[in-house]
Amino acid sequence: MKDIDEKIREVLQKEDSELLEHYRNEQSIPQMIIDSFRSRHRWLVVLVFTTGTAIGLLEFVVAYQFFHVESTREMIAWATGFVVGVFAIAMMKVWYWLELNKNSLAREIKRLELELANLSRRLSSASSQR
Repeated sequence: MKDIDEKIREVLQKEDSELLEHYRNEQSIPQMIIDSFRSRHRWLVVLVFTTGTAIGLLEFVVAYQFFHVESTREMIAWATGFVVGVFAIAMMKVWYWLELNKNSLAREIKRLELELANLSRRLSSASSQR
């Protein structure tokens, strides 16, 4: 019976060490961005990226129109459109950075849970050996 328990512990330790190694290294920003496209809310990330790109392209059109209109009223209208677009892109970027931060925090919590599980296992095996 103890042989089976030992084999199970060895397999679990191997799996835990692989998981721990996966979570051990700090990710770079490009890795975090790639992981955001693999997350549960990837459709929202794609939507924000495409919407931000579309608004950015529209910003060029709005800026071009601003410099080619005659009346002050039209200039104010195009400038207002430009400012609204800039704020929209800024809000999307803020949301995205918060999303990256949330993913990073979840990763740290998983790492901590795994460390606690390993510590608990070590403490229980040390107390059972006594």
